[in-house]
Amino acid sequence: MKSLDTILTAYGAAWHERDPQKRMAYLETCWAEDGRYVDPNGDVDGRDGLAAYMDAFHEQAKGAKIIVTSQPNPHHEVAHFTWAMAAVGGIPLLKGHDFATLDQDGRIVQLVGFFGDPEPLDKRKGLLNWLKR
Repeated sequence: MKSLDTILTAYGAAWHERDPQKRMAYLETCWAEDGRYVDPNGDVDGRDGLAAYMDAFHEQAKGAKIIVTSQPNPHHEVAHFTWAMAAVGGIPLLKGHDFATLDQDGRIVQLVGFFGDPEPLDKRKGLLNWLKR
């Protein structure tokens, strides 16, 4: 079983890699053959589907980079980590959260991504007010 650090390093490198063969080598390290990727813009299956999705990202967001920005927060067979997208010159564009489910070999079998942070609770609906009921 590969370490989670190895998996996330390869996953981040796949997002940076423009060469299809090198990207696939990274995906073979970190992504289950039938893994599913879901974010607000897409839902793809398999390594080939994710590689094509990454190609489309690079085509649409020329020069932008996706960077893993946190250590993974794992438990059981799942892990949560954060990322950021930066434009050419490092200008921040977007940040998000990914939740990965790992297979028995440690590869990502499903990743669900969210853009941005959740909105804070309305003060009137906050946890402390709920607890005071």
